[in-house]
Amino acid sequence: MGITMNQSSVIIKSNKYGLIVILDDKLPFDELLQAVADKFLESTNFFQDAKMAITFRGRVLTKQQEKDMVSAIVNNSRIHILCVVDERKDDEEYYKNAVTAAMEELDRRDGQFYKGTLRAGQVLEVETSIIILGDVNPGGIVTSKGNIVVLGSCRGNVYAGASGNRECFVAALVMKPNQIRIADKIARSAITKKADTGEYAIDPKIAYIKDDHIFVKNISQDALNDISL
Repeated sequence: MGITMNQSSVIIKSNKYGLIVILDDKLPFDELLQAVADKFLESTNFFQDAKMAITFRGRVLTKQQEKDMVSAIVNNSRIHILCVVDERKDDEEYYKNAVTAAMEELDRRDGQFYKGTLRAGQVLEVETSIIILGDVNPGGIVTSKGNIVVLGSCRGNVYAGASGNRECFVAALVMKPNQIRIADKIARSAITKKADTGEYAIDPKIAYIKDDHIFVKNISQDALNDISL
């Protein structure tokens, strides 16, 4: 059920996933910005720590004005604005999808750290990108919906982009995995005749999808240019 909060120059409508802020189209922008700040300050406890999408109506805003509006709301409330939704798409289901997509993107970018070595039989599964401060030994498994960076030796199984994101990558100081999977693509390391002493020369490499195949290359500017971040 939606909620409406009325004030002469600012009207706020809300549902579970988003806000519609209806703005006076005649009030000078600076005054309108202050009115929005005041309105949300009054409503701080009502919205608490909600993560929501937002739509502005009633007035055409420039990109800078839109940013100023979002800043005024965030700085005067406990709302986390995840994205701005087109005013023509303000139904609750659309807000829900927009919020879900924004949360997934935040998770992908924010990332986590794991300190230690993953040994045979150990499994690490994360919703975000992961930086491993240690090794992934043969038989160890890492699964991430984002990117995987191993600041050590990667000799186990690594699965990046587990939610289907082909723009994810795997990077390691020593890239000798049993298997790399990125989204729906899988690659296996060639069998090496070198005895597995656990010691390899550091040779940073990055694996990513290009032209529908997984490429493993030395980390260089050219390789990084191939990746969408």
